[in-house]
Amino acid sequence: MPKFVEMLKERQAFINGVIEDLSLDDVHSLLQVPTKYALLAGGKRLRPIICMLCAEVAGGDYKETRDAFLALELIHNGTLVHDDIIDEDLFRRGSPSVHVKFGGKRAVLTGDALLSLGLRYATKTRNLDIVKWLSDTALKMVQGVALQTFHRRKVASEAMYLNMAYLKSGSLFEAAAALGGLVGSSRPEVAERLADFGRNFGIAYQIRDDICGVFAEDKTDDLSRSDILNGDLTLPFIYALESEAISEQDKNSLMDVFLGRTEQIGDKEVQRIYEETGALDRSIRKMKDFAEKGRKSLNNFEKSDAGDCIHYLLDQYYKYFKPRKKLKIAI
Repeated sequence: MPKFVEMLKERQAFINGVIEDLSLDDVHSLLQVPTKYALLAGGKRLRPIICMLCAEVAGGDYKETRDAFLALELIHNGTLVHDDIIDEDLFRRGSPSVHVKFGGKRAVLTGDALLSLGLRYATKTRNLDIVKWLSDTALKMVQGVALQTFHRRKVASEAMYLNMAYLKSGSLFEAAAALGGLVGSSRPEVAERLADFGRNFGIAYQIRDDICGVFAEDKTDDLSRSDILNGDLTLPFIYALESEAISEQDKNSLMDVFLGRTEQIGDKEVQRIYEETGALDRSIRKMKDFAEKGRKSLNNFEKSDAGDCIHYLLDQYYKYFKPRKKLKIAI
């Protein structure tokens, strides 16, 4: 097994063990099952892994991040439960969404319970900087979802999209890296340098997600066109409309679906438009630009296995990215 995959699996196993052992005794009995369901629904635990690795880069022990990454993961999952309700998404990570399985009212309260538990574990760190990072990040994520929700079916600029990508996705990776820095070093300036890495990693992650939403072949459900069908902005969509190479017919086809006039468009047609207009290649370049900015933020730290593992993640997620190729990280 490659060295870095082994490191990632070890940390992932630690995270999963902590989450599986999490006590829900203080959560109402009617909410305990959906809360556990939301937490154990799968996922690579990438954000808490980033938190751990950044703590190690800063000179600490990854196991010391327990309360910090738990707060982060609880808040993250609480927002996902609420997001699925707002977006009326039927699936999350290939399984029925919480609101589908348990009903809307229990789902709202489950999301609230997860967010409240996140605050509890934030205070357990006894670090006001960590509490501030998490509270500020939670507010940014709300702003990002509000932007997405209330600008649905409205075409916007690349600048607005990137701001939304930061608020929705980049801010949580930013916090994950900063929390790791605070646990590993207790020095705010170290946390800020690592936060810069996390922010850029997270924006790149959102762009990658946009691309995979149309091009990835290893689908777990039939929602590959959900962004354009829902009228949600993605970078390939913006770039396609901006392209001088787009035909009037193709522009009308995209806009008719984006504006909700029709649902008659297939994956292959969207893929063709994004490829022929250069929107796909341009989106990949932008994604890699952000990833490389994140990589440069790590340059001033001493060489370490944890730092090399982060570079491995950057390579696997972004440098060697192919839109139709399944991610080959065995965690």
